[in-house]
Amino acid sequence: MVYLFSPTTLIFLFLLIVTIYVVLGKRKGRRRFLLFIAVFLYYLSTTPFLPYVMLKNLEKGYKTPNIEEVAKVNTFVVLVGRIYGDPRLSLEERFSRETLIRYLVGLEIKRQFPKKRLIIVGGSLDGKGASYLKELSERFKVEVEAIDVPLDTLSSAQALKKIIPHGEPFYLLTSAYHLPRAMFLFKKEGLNPLPYPTNFNHPLCKPSKTILYLFPQDLYLGFSNLAFQEYLSLAYYKLKYFRRG
Repeated sequence: MVYLFSPTTLIFLFLLIVTIYVVLGKRKGRRRFLLFIAVFLYYLSTTPFLPYVMLKNLEKGYKTPNIEEVAKVNTFVVLVGRIYGDPRLSLEERFSRETLIRYLVGLEIKRQFPKKRLIIVGGSLDGKGASYLKELSERFKVEVEAIDVPLDTLSSAQALKKIIPHGEPFYLLTSAYHLPRAMFLFKKEGLNPLPYPTNFNHPLCKPSKTILYLFPQDLYLGFSNLAFQEYLSLAYYKLKYFRRG
């Protein structure tokens, strides 16, 4: 549902409405207004300023724990990003950039602390997800646990409640922009997560004095969609739990 409110979708809808008005030859003033909104939103979303501010606000509250802090906790949970279940893909081709970064951070922790518990949680559109990363780990001779769950953070939290003792602290590894929503949902489900941010995205959007940053680029549109979806998803879940009381 939140995808309907991403910049890409909104721009398309505004332009579609303008097109319909043009075909019908009605409401010229409204056509101009909708066209202006679509162009303005497109420009803001495809230049670095808007995604930088939005992502920085999501990511600013977290820092990577130091080695001493990591050593005190026995369990680490990696939330996967996008995983592709198409059977035609090789194992190495199944993972998005974000999934691989989160996974590699977890793998490095496991390398430094072999006795710690590393749990990978997540699925794909075809169902199986984390199990692919477990299979990849076996190639590296690294032991991990995998839980295939539906493609949402709440399902991940509910699945972990069954295998992590109540109140036990664990580090939650996920992209920094995703941590506000993940931490909120995991705590609401009665878990005791500690934030472990990976792949900070706002530095990739940081504006500079180079004039090229004034021109639209698809890189920033992707980051704008990402940020909008996180804000809307977080607002949805906060409202949902607020209504529960």
